[in-house]
Amino acid sequence: MATSTDLRSAIEEVQKSLPTGQVQAEGPAAAPEPRGFDRFAARFGVLPWWVVSATVHAIVFLLIALLAVAAPPPQTDEVVIATDVARQKPPEYDPAKQRDIFKNTKDVQSDTQIENPVVTHEPMEQSDHFETDNNMDKRSARGSEDAISDIPLGGTGTVGSIGVGSGGLAGVFGYRDGGGRKKAVGRWGGSPVTESSVEAALRWLARHQEADGRWVVGKYLGEPPGAALHESFEPGVTGLALLAFLGAGYTHNTKGDFQDNVRRAVNWLISIQKPDGTFTEKKHDAHWQYNEFICCLAVSEAYGMSQDGRLKAVAQKSVDYLVANQTPYSGWRYQPKQDSDTSVVGWGTMALKSAKMAGLKVDGTAFQGVNAYLDKVTEKGADGKVEVTYHPEERISSGFEEDTRCTTAIGMLCRQFLGARQDDPLVTGSAKFLSVHLPDWKKCHFYYWYYATLAMFQQGGAEWNRWNDAMKKTLVDNQCKGGPMDGSVNDKDGSWDPKCYYGYRWAGRVYTTALGALTLEIYYRYLPMYAK
Repeated sequence: MATSTDLRSAIEEVQKSLPTGQVQAEGPAAAPEPRGFDRFAARFGVLPWWVVSATVHAIVFLLIALLAVAAPPPQTDEVVIATDVARQKPPEYDPAKQRDIFKNTKDVQSDTQIENPVVTHEPMEQSDHFETDNNMDKRSARGSEDAISDIPLGGTGTVGSIGVGSGGLAGVFGYRDGGGRKKAVGRWGGSPVTESSVEAALRWLARHQEADGRWVVGKYLGEPPGAALHESFEPGVTGLALLAFLGAGYTHNTKGDFQDNVRRAVNWLISIQKPDGTFTEKKHDAHWQYNEFICCLAVSEAYGMSQDGRLKAVAQKSVDYLVANQTPYSGWRYQPKQDSDTSVVGWGTMALKSAKMAGLKVDGTAFQGVNAYLDKVTEKGADGKVEVTYHPEERISSGFEEDTRCTTAIGMLCRQFLGARQDDPLVTGSAKFLSVHLPDWKKCHFYYWYYATLAMFQQGGAEWNRWNDAMKKTLVDNQCKGGPMDGSVNDKDGSWDPKCYYGYRWAGRVYTTALGALTLEIYYRYLPMYAK
């Protein structure tokens, strides 16, 4: 008979053989131990209700957080636009004032598409002006100028553009076409009206260009010339016309309107250059060196914008001639190394500065000589106004105020191009003087308007806004409209009458129309030198 000890030993052996957690309790009434979920439910059910609720909510929030982290965010193309220009009300344009000047159906139907825009500089700040495709509608009808921008300009510091910057390529010549051009028009005070006037002027020039690429001055003088010397100025006038096309972004190697006109003009200038770098055939006229500076400016910009290797050699040869024939420690005049005058110095400074911008070699001593000359012809009045005379021997007290308007504008621009600060008293004093001599058709002076517009635009501020307002009204309202568009002497639509002295006596309608277009291209032709 088994003893109690033996029985206990047998039970222990059986318990050891059972899996962990399933050892039978002693005694016949022992209930089986719950397994898996049953055990969890049994234990969870005895917890207070608030503990259960808190636990469930915690689990739900944890799952939501895990899903948010695990799911990738939707991909979007986000564009961040930063600008220091307040949003402006789009220019108001009254359709009732439109005048359709493009009566030639071929002109109306042709399309302009610039495949390689000139703009290579950093993008300009965005605005809500002219947000269209790459090219602005260049066939907007012309009319009264009633879209005046009130964008405040001004600032400090210079940028590497037309001002103190060193060599560069196409970008430094401004935003002459494409998206940059249309934004510059809106930002700096232009409008569809001014752009239409520019295009109309270019179309007049295109219709009156000779087959060989030049412009014949004598056909469009307006009045009988005082001297039969106008033919000798054809290189200079052709250079001005070419500059007008270049200023609006048209080159000979970009497809679009006027490509052929620019190509023929460039080829003609190349064909007439002499071994010494000059472009004038008959050098008997006392003023023939004007041709050289204007042609140098034109071929330098054409090279800078196109990078055409043929033009590089032509432009460099012209630059070398100008530097070699500069009056020592001074500027230029009508003959090589002759005593200087402000008018010729202005063209020389612009030509050499554009050449340097285009990457050509320019001796820095040339600019030092210009600075030395300007000091000789600058006078500062007690009221802070600054005037620049035509020649060192001419004084303000001599009563030539009508002439000093133009030479003061030239002197102001030269100082800006040579790196003068925006707050330089000689610059601000010049702007103060010019601001009381606003453009007025009754005192027609395209030469003055051209230089003063360049200088006042670079200066910016309220004085530029007032000047710009008067300039636009004067040019747009007095541009010829209507009549035949057949390239004859009676075809005047888009041109300006050669009423000023230089126009009717020397260079005629081609001269005034080219300068008028260049003046209205101010908003994008060169970059502003000062941070605005």
